Amino acid sequence: MNSPIPKAKAIVLGGGLAGMSAAWHLRHAGFDVHLFEARSKLGGRAGSFVDASTGQTIDYCQHVGMGCCTHLVDFIQNLGVQEDWDRQHILHFYGPQGEYVPLSASAILPAPSHLNRLLLGWPGLTLRQRFEVAYGVWRLMRIGSDRRWDSEPALPFLQAAGQSPSTIERFWTTILVSALGEEISRVAVGPMRKVIVDGFLAHRKAYEILVPKRPLREIFSDRAKEYLQDVGIQLHFNRAAKKLLFEKDRCTGAVFSDQFIAHADLIVIALPWFHIVSLGSPDTPPAVLEVFQRAAQLESSPITGVHLWFDRPWLKQPHAAIVGRLCQWVFRSPWLGDSETSSTDLASTSTTTIPSNHHHYQVVISASRQLPRGDHEAIAEAVMKDLTEIFPEVAQAKLTHSRVVTDPNSVFSVAPDSRSLRPTSDALFANHGIALAGDWTDTSWPATMEGALRSGFRAAKTCADQFQLKCPEPIDQLPRGLLARFLIR
Repeated sequence: MNSPIPKAKAIVLGGGLAGMSAAWHLRHAGFDVHLFEARSKLGGRAGSFVDASTGQTIDYCQHVGMGCCTHLVDFIQNLGVQEDWDRQHILHFYGPQGEYVPLSASAILPAPSHLNRLLLGWPGLTLRQRFEVAYGVWRLMRIGSDRRWDSEPALPFLQAAGQSPSTIERFWTTILVSALGEEISRVAVGPMRKVIVDGFLAHRKAYEILVPKRPLREIFSDRAKEYLQDVGIQLHFNRAAKKLLFEKDRCTGAVFSDQFIAHADLIVIALPWFHIVSLGSPDTPPAVLEVFQRAAQLESSPITGVHLWFDRPWLKQPHAAIVGRLCQWVFRSPWLGDSETSSTDLASTSTTTIPSNHHHYQVVISASRQLPRGDHEAIAEAVMKDLTEIFPEVAQAKLTHSRVVTDPNSVFSVAPDSRSLRPTSDALFANHGIALAGDWTDTSWPATMEGALRSGFRAAKTCADQFQLKCPEPIDQLPRGLLARFLIR
């Protein structure tokens, strides 16, 4: 009787979304998969923590997907956590003076004309500015997806397309800063087109947002851990990779912080762009070091989440997108603020008395370099001033607690020079047996959950192709209707 052919062993370094995606696809392709995570939980930057003053689990920063994020939708379905996400088809905009405009797709018009209401109803724009926006959007639809636009700055493109400073500030900045996590003066045309065309115009449901209804820790750590183990992936926690092992320039494994050594037939590095350079050593081939060092040159962009607790609810909608203000988005946490929750349910470490009817909101400020660094009280005061001027109900509510969380490395900057620094998933595979994953790799997507998940799939497919195995392929994009295919290049 013939002995069964042993499975090829794959190591995945990093348990964020990219690492989990790579591990899942490798496992379903037939590999023996071992995933190593430096911390005690999965999820990476899509995680949560317990606020000491309330004992409540809150997310580091609000994560939101869109209907165009097909790999995210697929991953959510694979994990079986569809009920933990709320798909919202109405975008709730507030103008600079508090004017409320709900925006949604037309019930009858096909893409890309389905969002005419977005243009006609956008708060704070004059008739002339609406024509400017229409022409700018048309220009974006017609340039096509040529990757050379990834290296061209967005601001000169918009100016050449007749966009006035006030139009750029009130329309383009509102959408792009929050979607790309970067100031508009720093982004490239390619990522801008990805957001406007693929995110809003290419399909009727592409613009809809997916908002988690539970803490990200429960979704991407607890639930994901169970699922990945159930499909046969070996998870190793509290083991940070410190050094790669090479034999004749080919990577054969890794050494970890506790001196544990793991060998494998191939390795997927799914660590942040600012961390992979630490894996280098005198034994690392120069070509590998060059890729690591180039990725480390990617600039980071900070995102600040301001967590606010009130004694009563004040926002009727599940979210608010704010035009022309410091506060860009406000999200109401559906799992916090239940009137049944009493102060006796809070952690014993609480240092603040929180009323029983406490309601949690998170304000998101992307590209938050302008905020006073480390002065959380000043940031909270500025945010409260903003909210009070937009929402009269805030003045009637009592702020009981606040918490400011800023991640200086929240996302990589989608600057015009970023594409030359983003390696492909297979850049090191042919010669060194290393596949790369992470939203910072060259996926053509900006720094998003979708980009991370796509990178994991691409890394796994690179490995599977080498062994003539097949990865299950998620839907790559939503199908376009006839009108969208005609108008959008």
